[in-house]
Amino acid sequence: MLKALLHKQMLEVRRVYFYNKRQGTMVTKKSSSVGLTILFIFIYLIMFGSFFALSFAIGEPLVKSDGAWIFFMIFTIMAFLVGILGSVLSTSSALFLAKDNEFLLAMPIPPSKILFSRMISVYIMGLIYESMVLLPAILFYYIIGHPTVLSAILCILGFFVLGFTILVFSCFFGWLVALISSKLKNKAALTVIISVLVIAVFVYFRIEANRIFRNIAEHSAEIGAAVKGWGYPIYSLGLGMSGNIVGFLVFTAITAVLFVITCIIMSKTFLRIVSAKPESNSATFSESQIRTRKVGSALRKKEMKRFTASPTYMVNCGLGLLVLVAGAIVLPIMSKQIHGFTDALASYAPILVPAIPALGAFVICLVASLCDISAPAISLEGPSIWVLQTLPVDPYDVIKAKLYPHVLLTEISALLCTISMFIVLKPNVFAAICMILCVALFVLFGAAAMLALDLKRPMLDWTSEVQPIKQGTNILFSMLGSFLIAAILGGIAVGVSLFAGSGVGLLICSVILAVLTILLHKWFRGKGRILFASL
Repeated sequence: MLKALLHKQMLEVRRVYFYNKRQGTMVTKKSSSVGLTILFIFIYLIMFGSFFALSFAIGEPLVKSDGAWIFFMIFTIMAFLVGILGSVLSTSSALFLAKDNEFLLAMPIPPSKILFSRMISVYIMGLIYESMVLLPAILFYYIIGHPTVLSAILCILGFFVLGFTILVFSCFFGWLVALISSKLKNKAALTVIISVLVIAVFVYFRIEANRIFRNIAEHSAEIGAAVKGWGYPIYSLGLGMSGNIVGFLVFTAITAVLFVITCIIMSKTFLRIVSAKPESNSATFSESQIRTRKVGSALRKKEMKRFTASPTYMVNCGLGLLVLVAGAIVLPIMSKQIHGFTDALASYAPILVPAIPALGAFVICLVASLCDISAPAISLEGPSIWVLQTLPVDPYDVIKAKLYPHVLLTEISALLCTISMFIVLKPNVFAAICMILCVALFVLFGAAAMLALDLKRPMLDWTSEVQPIKQGTNILFSMLGSFLIAAILGGIAVGVSLFAGSGVGLLICSVILAVLTILLHKWFRGKGRILFASL
């Protein structure tokens, strides 16, 4: 039984990269998505190379001055944080809130085996995130540090031990989120706020990374002395990976104790959290509570509620909304810096000055590409899609309703950002109008294109909404496709702007976007109707 559960969890992990959206089954070797695999490897290698370059930047002086343990301490902290940030937001859904919990618990399967199989999948995902940071550091140490055989072995073992540390903390935070969720009626807003704060902290540290690492390099001795006291577990791992067997065994023992405690706590609370239902007040039905709406209005309200009721959906697909609103606030504040940039551009490349409004508009389009609310809209219906298919409504009305949250929220946010942009850049009236028109049409086209992709390749047999939102290839292709289209159209607008002004360049791109959007809606009315009814 445990083997079957592990096989199921491994299949769910593989669904991230090898999933046949039309058939709803795992693809075979002959039909596997080679392009998607290559893309994943490409992105992974970019991250790997970035941290490898960072290893040379901060590790060479440390390793050559007998500070290898400080070097490993720094990179194990970064690997730990990346692993936590990469997996903790989905751990609660993967462990406790999966849609097949009740189905599995109804079978003669011990809950401990269900929990163990899911912890294995969380461990593997944590290793994937961790490897992007720690493996480049280990490779650098092999090249520069000339480690002994013992040190080389401890580096590899430390990589896997740190994976268990990430698993412990991911399970703890996931358990905490699931425990709180089981006690709250409306947890969406709280979860979104926490997630946004985590992302904000990550972005802040990413921006300040150079200053932080420079300070670490300059004060490595003082930091090392301090860490030996209050940060002994971190110190012991850094010491162990640099070749000290005692330090490695101490960190392994600490991790083992934490892992055992985590398993005991989770095994005793797993069944209670999984089977817990949010408390609800009893309500008395009366005919006066009935509200009637037109078909389109009812469907649009349903889709908006679907978006605002899911923290995972809002955080992962609506993050671009926060960036656009933040841009609307920050752009006027940073007007002096932006004017300094445009003045420098005018000095070194005066030919590009007429294209500055076009560049500003397509920077907003690139940010708007982060909003992919419509990308998983069909897939999120899951096995319940038959409900919409059997309703006496036109499938095209359902499709338009699924575009509504994306278009409404992104258009408002992008409009605010565009207004701030042309307040700062001060283009002429015609160029300002064309900026608003082009950005608005790009949002309309992006929403329709993302939904069309999901309609063609839906993921309808998911067990957790995390899968279509975070693991579906439609999300990746939608964002990359939007970036590519924005870059191509931006190039066209800039090229035309050099000779005819930004207004004309943006107007041409607006016409292209309008035509593409009309063609997509024509497809929705025709083949899209039939395709939705046959899902």
